[in-house]
Amino acid sequence: MIAPVLMYLMMGIIEIALMFFATVNVDGAAIDAARRIRTGLAQSSGDAETDFTTAFCGGLSTVVTCADVFYDVRTVDNFTDATLETEIDEDTDDPVTYGFSAGGADDIIVVRAMFYWDFTTPLIGEFFETTAGTDKRLLVSTVVFQNEPYEE
Repeated sequence: MIAPVLMYLMMGIIEIALMFFATVNVDGAAIDAARRIRTGLAQSSGDAETDFTTAFCGGLSTVVTCADVFYDVRTVDNFTDATLETEIDEDTDDPVTYGFSAGGADDIIVVRAMFYWDFTTPLIGEFFETTAGTDKRLLVSTVVFQNEPYEE
């Protein structure tokens, strides 16, 4: 009688652990890819967005696929303008992205990487979902920094 309950509990623990692993993995990939922008390597490559995407996707493990991640890179005038709220498009239920702008030397940049985690363990998603009835949780990684004074 207790075995099914313990198995269900173990499945939930494993799935939540995988979700946290995926979050840490996306955080690391975003930080590594953002460093290429911060140091000017992405801008000097000729195509900063492709350079960023290649570095970001190369840092992901098999738990999260690059096609499932929404990202945006934008410049802001000062650190107080760096809004970290994630807007959701009501038509598609996808996070709103603002395009790609790697900026130049000394610019302030906001890098956001967002993805949905689909829960497969029954009932666990109801406790963690961000959109009611979807069994999905939106996970967001944000990196805010000022570009180094590299030579353009």
